[in-house]
Formats: sequence, C-alpha cells, structure tokens
Amino acid sequence: MAMAGDARVSVWGACEAPSRSPAADGLNPLDSSGVADSMTRSTTEPTEDPTVTASLLVVHVHVQVKPDVIEPFKSATLANAEASRREPGIVRFDLIQDREVPTHFVLVEIYRGPEASAAHKETAHYATWRDAVAPMMAQPRQATKFVNVSPDDAGW
Repeated sequence: MAMAGDARVSVWGACEAPSRSPAADGLNPLDSSGVADSMTRSTTEPTEDPTVTASLLVVHVHVQVKPDVIEPFKSATLANAEASRREPGIVRFDLIQDREVPTHFVLVEIYRGPEASAAHKETAHYATWRDAVAPMMAQPRQATKFVNVSPDDAGW
C-alpha cells in the first residue's frame, strides 16, 4: 500500500522505508541464528549511548505461520517459552497471537543482556523449537531488538 513519501505499510501496520538492500543501510538482514533482523548493524563499533548497551535486551520476534499449523506451532512454542523462562538470564519470555491475523505471532523476549540471548540460542530446548517450527513458517521470522526505557531495569 503506497503512502506519501514513497513509504509503504506492512501487514502489521508499521511504516516501512522504501524497498532497498539492507546492506545499503549498513544492516545485516540475518542475525547469527538465521533470524531476519532489520536492526542488527553489520559493524562492530560500540554504540555511543552507554544506556543502550547497559540496559536489558528486548527482542520482538514476528512469526507468520502456515494456517494449517497454528496449534502445533503454539504447542512447540509454549514448550520453548516455558523452558526459556527458567534460564537465569531471561527476565520474560512471552508468546502473543494477533487477534485479527491468527497466523501472526510475536515472541516477546527480555534478556539481562546480549550474553543471555546468545546463551539461550545454545540451549537444547531452543534447538528443538527452531527445528520443529522451521517448516511451519510461511516466511522467515523477523526480529527487532529494543533497549529498555521504562520501567527502569531495576523494575524488572
């Protein structure tokens, strides 16, 4: 759907920039786990804002599944979420489903830091989930990484 300024609206209603290669913007479209990640910079330079690296790592993973596998996806993802909540570096691990588009899910993952996220991807339950749900996806999952703003990290 075209909008003024040559932007477009995704199926989730978020405004996107005009189509172009992520590499042109210095972005890496896949993170180390193979998740499409439009927010991962392809540089190793530290950020200028110390609160960005000192804060909790909040990740929203959007997943679009095939219509005939909604329940198996939910079952596999709930098992992964329950095991993930027991990891020491995970503050929160939620699964939410779109009310209007039932094949659209979001995993809301909150980590104490990037090390906890990396450790999570090394667990057996994550590997089991990743392999089980891969054929269920209608398109590659996409992750967006955020820095916590409020409540402050101590409030978690």
